[in-house]
This record gives sequence, C-alpha cells and structure tokens, in this order.
Amino acid sequence: MSFVFGRMTTKIILAHLTRQPFPMWTIMLFPLIGGAILGNLPRLGLRAVTAPVELWYLRAYFVFALVVYFRWAVLVINSICDYLGINCLTITPKAAPNQKASAKAANGVTATPSYEERAPAIDLVPAGFVPPSSANNKNFPRGDLTRTISLALLATAYASSITCLIVGGVYFNNTAPTNPGWRRLRLSRPLKQSLPLLINIFVTILTEGTGYVHAVALRWSLGTSLVFNSNLRLFSSIRGSWAFGRLMNFLSAGFLVLCYAATGLIFATLPPENVCSALPLNFICDERETRDLVFFRPGAVLALGIGLLGSSALATWQVVDATVKEKIKTWSSSPIETAWAAWSTGLRTRREGRCMLGVHEQQWPSAPTLPRQKQGNAWEAHTEVRRVVAFLWVLVLLTLFWFVGVIAAVQRINRECIVAGDGQNYMERCDNVYVGGSWSLLPDTNGVTSLAQISLVNDASGGITGNLSNNGAIAVVFILMMGFQSVITMGLHCSELLVTLSRDQDTWRRATSANGCKERNALLTVLGSWKSIALLALKPLVHWLFGLAMSFYVGWGIFMRPPQILYLCLSTLILAGFGTWLTFAVPRGPQPAAYGHLQTMIDLIDDWGQRMFWGHKGWTLNGFGHAGTSSQKCEEVRMELYYAGNVSF
Repeated sequence: MSFVFGRMTTKIILAHLTRQPFPMWTIMLFPLIGGAILGNLPRLGLRAVTAPVELWYLRAYFVFALVVYFRWAVLVINSICDYLGINCLTITPKAAPNQKASAKAANGVTATPSYEERAPAIDLVPAGFVPPSSANNKNFPRGDLTRTISLALLATAYASSITCLIVGGVYFNNTAPTNPGWRRLRLSRPLKQSLPLLINIFVTILTEGTGYVHAVALRWSLGTSLVFNSNLRLFSSIRGSWAFGRLMNFLSAGFLVLCYAATGLIFATLPPENVCSALPLNFICDERETRDLVFFRPGAVLALGIGLLGSSALATWQVVDATVKEKIKTWSSSPIETAWAAWSTGLRTRREGRCMLGVHEQQWPSAPTLPRQKQGNAWEAHTEVRRVVAFLWVLVLLTLFWFVGVIAAVQRINRECIVAGDGQNYMERCDNVYVGGSWSLLPDTNGVTSLAQISLVNDASGGITGNLSNNGAIAVVFILMMGFQSVITMGLHCSELLVTLSRDQDTWRRATSANGCKERNALLTVLGSWKSIALLALKPLVHWLFGLAMSFYVGWGIFMRPPQILYLCLSTLILAGFGTWLTFAVPRGPQPAAYGHLQTMIDLIDDWGQRMFWGHKGWTLNGFGHAGTSSQKCEEVRMELYYAGNVSF
C-alpha cells in the first residue's frame, strides 16, 4: 500500500504546486475496491475467498502498484528534465530555456509560456528566402465512393431486416401447437455454438454501415459545434433537433442492443444428458434423441429484424434531414478532408503563426515555437477519452465480479447439497447448479461445463419447453439478455472513439511518410488500419463470448457458465488494454499532434491537395522557420529553429 499512497501524495503535491484541481482518483484504487468487495462477499450471501486466493490477489496488487508507481516516477522526472533541458543524475552544460511551467509539465498539464520565454531574439534568416505557400484550394473531395458504399450497406441492412421479419413471421405462425414459437433442427452442438459467431459478424458489418451513415449526418449537423472529426455518436446530441436529439440516440442504442441480444437467442439446445440426469427435472435427457437437436426461435429472428429495421430507419431519417438542410459537405472519414471541407465552407478559419502548435497547445497564443521530439497523447487531447478508458476498465471489473460471484455460488451450493457418502446425487434445492470439469471454449464439448441456472420453468411436467413457449417468459429472457448485453454493447461502442482518434492521428502523420497523405475512401481507410480491423474483430467476438457465457436452454431457462464468463472477462481485458495503449501512445517526431481536431488541422495545413506532405518549407521575412504542407516532399524540420509560419511578429 506504500506505493499506492506514494502515488496519491505525489499527485496531490504536484496539483497543489501547479494550482491544478485536486486529484480525486487514480487507477491504483481499482484493485483496492476489488479487494474490499472480495473481503465482503459473505455479506452478499456468497462464500468468502480462500486464504491462498487472497494472498495471490495481494501479490498481484503489489506488482501492479509497483509498476504503476515507478512508471509515474519516471514520467515525472523525465518531464521535468526534458522541459528544463537537464539530466536527472548528471550535470549538463545546457541552460534551461525557462522554468515557470516545469511543475505543470511534470504533472501532465500543458502550461502556457509567454512569448518571451518561447521566442528569444534569434537571427536565422538564410541567404535565400522561400515564401510559404498559401491555402487557396477549396476543391475538397466529396467522398462520392464512400457515400455509395455507405448507402449500399444501408440498403443491405433494409433487405436483411425485411428478410428476418418475413422468415421469422412465417416460421412463427407454422410452429406446432405443442411447442409454439420453436422449430426443431438437427445440428451438431459445436456447429450450433459457432453459428452465432457468423451471425454476429454479419450483424456487426450491417450496424457499422448504418452507424457510419448516422455519424456522417451528425458530424455535419453539429455545424460550428463540431470540434473533432471523431465523436461518440450515441452520446452526441443537438438541442432542439428531433433527428439528432437524445431520444433518437436512446432509440439507436436500444435497436443496436436488440440486434445483438436477438442473435444470441436464435438457436437454443437442451443441456447434455448427464446435466439433465443430475438435475431433478423431468425433461427428455436421452442423448440419442437430443444430441443433435437444436431449437430455432423465430421470435428472436423477428427481434433481429426489428432491430435492423429500426437502426436503418433512424439512419435514413437522419441522413435525409442533413441532406435536405444541405448540411453534409463530404462523406469522407479522413480528418484532413473533413477539415478541408470545414475551412472551405467557412465553418472554421485559419489562424496564422501556429505551424508548430498542436492540439495540446490550442490555448497558447500564436508565437514562434521550437519543435519537440515527442508530442502529447490522446488522454490529454480529448476529454471524453478519459471517461471511455475508465468505463472500459469498469467493464472488466464487472465481468470479473460476475465470474467470481457465479463460480462462488456454484461451489457453495454444490458443497451444501451433496448428500453425505454420495458425491454425485443432489437434493431438490440444488437443481440450479451443476459442477463440471470442462474449461473448453465451447461449452460441453470436452466433458461438461459448470453452470448456474436462472430457472424460468414453473411446470416440470410441461414437456421440453415447459412454460417458456409463452410470450411472457420469452419477454423475461429478452429483458435479462438485453440488460447484460447493453453494458457490453456500450463499452464496444465507446471504444470506437479511441480507435478512430488514433486512426485520425495516423492519417495526419502519413504526411511525413515517403508517399504522403492521399485521399482514400472509408472502406480502404478501415481495411488499411490494423487498429480498426482489431476492433472489428473484437466486436463480434466479445458478443459471441457473451452468448456462450449466458445462454438459453429450452425448457430450463438461462444458464450462466463460469468458464465462458472468464473468457468474456479476458476479452474485455484485452479490449481495455488495447484502448489504454492507444490512449497513452506518444507520437514521436516534430510533427504536431492533431488527433482529428479540426481547428488544429486547419492551422497546420497551408496548402490543400489530393496528396500532401508536411515538413520544413522555408523562412518568414523576420527569420523564423515555416513548416506546412505541400504537394511535393518537404525538407525535414530543423529542431534548432523556431517556427512561426506565414506571419510577422
């Protein structure tokens, strides 16, 4: 705990010295809260964790606190030393350029030095003066190919939703009276458990298409309120607008959650034979009859159709509203082309003399500035990033507590219910748990997986489906699944902001590459970014793992399986770690960071074109350097030169 309190006191001291807000939170408190919850499990009716588990938890907390503390110490020391131009343990002859903002820089806060501090008198006028280019090209790309692809995906979503409604309606009306709402199919258990993954991939592609249409319409409908190229579309609204109000965002989120919840309920099976025989319910448990028996739920297909249709209809309304009002300037997803369109149409104006000031220096006055080898990260650039990262780690903790709670309940009830002398028989009150030895990814493929049951059956003699065939029971299933699914879905949606901000920064940094930054449609932009591909792969995978962790069994109810919950927890850990890495990644090199901030992009770009390069372009009349964009490859930025751009001081 000494490292935890050491980190907290250091943050408090730095905040006091730099007159910053009191630091109310640190990531090192998350394990502390987790330990408090684990220590109070008996108060929740669960069995306390064993001493070895508690010991390993404390050891893991110690390692985590050690790493975080020393990373913080190194960050503070390096920040102060880099800003002052000194070394930590050795004496250097270099003089510190200024000292007023050192404490703020060490605390991760961007200070605002005065003009005299950042621009001392220098004489760097070369023999030949090269005037900078002027930004005069207003023929920005309209993104016609991106528009065609987006509308094609929207049309596919409409066609898929109508197909789901027709298929679901036809099969729902033609089911047998003894099992209303269910159709029997013959599929192997591994195939049944893998099919939802394919459906999730298809649903992800369709929802990404409708989501992009919504994002484009929202982006340009925001008008002068648009700050970044990338935004959380389901959490961004326009006051006084029906199409882009909070109600529409709520409906969009609801339809999105409905799509993924329905996907996990399309197929249902019976439990394995040994699970059936162990639990005292009179259902068919003959493995010869039920091995390949799969139940197809037309009602879930109807729900999927409603979700897709609702998402498509809202996206259509929003894009029509923006088009009629002539809001949409371009369909491109590139931050450069968005900034180009915003500048060309008068939504933003260029501020001169800021060719070396990035998004982190937006509040600085225009003045000559020395280039820096390292730029700021996304955490410091976008305020919503901090909330997203916190939510992703909360999601990890929620899935972890879910796993601990379920496996603790299964083990506790199992011990209480075993009849003395016979470890295989259960008493009547133990019909909601089963302890198995399989930890395979697919449940019940290599042995039987442990489970905890949420029973929705009121009549054990009611046949295979019991009372679950009625609409009330199915509604309960949908509400439970959507409640759990909504947290997962919102976490994945929020993680889009981290990926798109990083991708926007990568797009801008390509201006210093050998090929420069050139126009690309949205599809190629996504496929050309491994970060976007990674998120696209994680989305259906996490939803599929949730379907395995919380699955529906005909006639029994909802089964929660601890091994699959653990795998879901690991997938959310990967997602949170991936998002955190994107957030704190530090761009290297003198090119100022932008992260899709439109005003910064307009300030940095002084020559618009289909292909742009960034670098040193010449000098101003009073001897300062000028960095900017050009259609030709530029010289490298000179680190010893003060840059001011096309402006006189």
